[in-house]
Amino acid sequence: MDSTASALDLLAALLTGRAPPPAEGDDHRRLLALLATSLAVLVGCGVALLVRRSSASSPQAVPAPPLAAKKPREEEEPDPDDGRQRVALFFGTQTGTAEGFAKALAEEAKARYDRAVFKVLDLDDYAAEDEDYEEKLKKENIALFFLATYGDGEPTDNAARFYKWFSEGNEKGEWLRNLRFAVFALGNRQYEHFNKVGKEVDQLLAEQGGKRLVPVGLGDDDQCIEDDFNAWKELLWPELDKFLRVGENSSAAPTPYTAAIPGYRIVFTKPEDEKHINKSFSLSNGHVVYDIQHPCRANVAVRRELHTPASDRSCIHLEFDIAGTSLKYETGDHVGVYAENSTETVEEAEKLLGYSPDTSFSIYADKEDGTPLFGGSLPPPFQSPCTVRVALARYADLLSSPKKSVLIALAAHASDPKEAERLRHLASRAGKKEYSQWIIASQRSLLEVISEFPSAKPPLGVFFAAIAPRLQPRYYSISSSPRMAPTRIHVTCALACGQTPTGRIHKGVCSTWMKDFIYEDELNNFAESGALSELIVAFSREGPTKEYVQHKMAEKAADLWSIISQGGYVYVCGDAKGMARDVHCTLHTIVQEQGSLVSLKTESYVKSLQMEGRYLRDVW
Repeated sequence: MDSTASALDLLAALLTGRAPPPAEGDDHRRLLALLATSLAVLVGCGVALLVRRSSASSPQAVPAPPLAAKKPREEEEPDPDDGRQRVALFFGTQTGTAEGFAKALAEEAKARYDRAVFKVLDLDDYAAEDEDYEEKLKKENIALFFLATYGDGEPTDNAARFYKWFSEGNEKGEWLRNLRFAVFALGNRQYEHFNKVGKEVDQLLAEQGGKRLVPVGLGDDDQCIEDDFNAWKELLWPELDKFLRVGENSSAAPTPYTAAIPGYRIVFTKPEDEKHINKSFSLSNGHVVYDIQHPCRANVAVRRELHTPASDRSCIHLEFDIAGTSLKYETGDHVGVYAENSTETVEEAEKLLGYSPDTSFSIYADKEDGTPLFGGSLPPPFQSPCTVRVALARYADLLSSPKKSVLIALAAHASDPKEAERLRHLASRAGKKEYSQWIIASQRSLLEVISEFPSAKPPLGVFFAAIAPRLQPRYYSISSSPRMAPTRIHVTCALACGQTPTGRIHKGVCSTWMKDFIYEDELNNFAESGALSELIVAFSREGPTKEYVQHKMAEKAADLWSIISQGGYVYVCGDAKGMARDVHCTLHTIVQEQGSLVSLKTESYVKSLQMEGRYLRDVW
């Protein structure tokens, strides 16, 4: 995919008080590819903004109810006195991966234990009020937790309330003595606080009396998180057997389980039925209160290139106009952007799937009689009727690398037996190394994989349920202050294009020795006016050797220690894997050497800076 973009029909923004999510199913290769698609034509486009307060703030208002199609009928709740064992599966998710694992395990467990009842539960929905958590958890006997760590070691939005309540409630004693539990944590090892939330909940559950079934599972999205999940799951089954197969022949092997491939119900419609939806992106609304289903439409007022024409790089200053919307933001909030896939990408998908772009359809998660499909495990479908082109542009993540479950679904719909076998091999344990090299290391996109297996023609219902993940918002730090720009949200966004190992992106990054200095005029003005006592810049591309921020910090170690020891603040913004990690290590060294502290005292000192809000990191 190149950086040429089609006109966007919608951008929606989410404001959070968190750093952009590490890959719980999201990674930065997708972000860079999407940036190249979405930000080239922003001036004059409509955007939709959605305010969600930071974890330290209170919600502005109760969210408006989603404008959705008829909700599928829920499965009947089991009789609490019918004697069956109950298992609660809780998830804390930001992009859907943790929820997907919880639902997948529940479906397999239902086939394995026909005398037990399994309930998948959103942690935020589980208790209406904080005090309800304790009352309800006391009634649980077996609980499985699937918890993603988001941002800089924080819980996901739907787990934040539970996590705050649970981690601050240590005075309860061993009140969970009747609970057996297991935790699968999701995160990315490249981040400092790898799986922090899952690890802490696992520890707290044990400290408060719970009995651990298996060690906490550590899912690493930097590699293959599905393999981590499957390994943890295999440890879990023998432990669950002890409680859920009581009275059965324990030596008998369970019936082999083959996961059903989910699919929405698709009804093809007449083209005129979807015209009212195609005209505008139907997420936005006229409500005073906004939520993820109802962002607020606004305009992009300013788009300004920050690099000079001599540079081979591009960094854009954007301003979203929120005047008259009642939206407010705070320093440290982030804005998320919903964007469409480029026309070129969508046309490629249409060709590979064999559908006309004008094919109109409606999509449902239930049967005609209202019974939920696949036990109600399908995510709510996107709004329809719409055309294939609209659905592929707005709702399908076509450029991320496919997970193993996707390969299995493609294999089920491949008419060529050799192609089907090859797909199944890549998804198998025996094909682990090949999958890692051919898909992960090569950064093969979903469309690239489908193109290698032309006989795979999944129906639309399967494609949107089991193959193409839902297109997620992309998050950016807000670079403006509400005191200076209360009606504008500023974003500083780097447009990056690079060639993958497969050659998918052809506008690669050309290394040059050019000077890259964004916001040069503004920073120089701050220095000249005295707002900055000193401006020190590091240009890694200029000069005979690469020079980074940490090198400048080392040169100014004594000055930095003087500022910090007198109550100064440290702000770090940028790449978590490289820059932020090196800066963190250098800060440790400065504190230890300049403050003449031993290693343990240094660690404690830096932690105290973070706890006091004097060491603030906005990294991704």
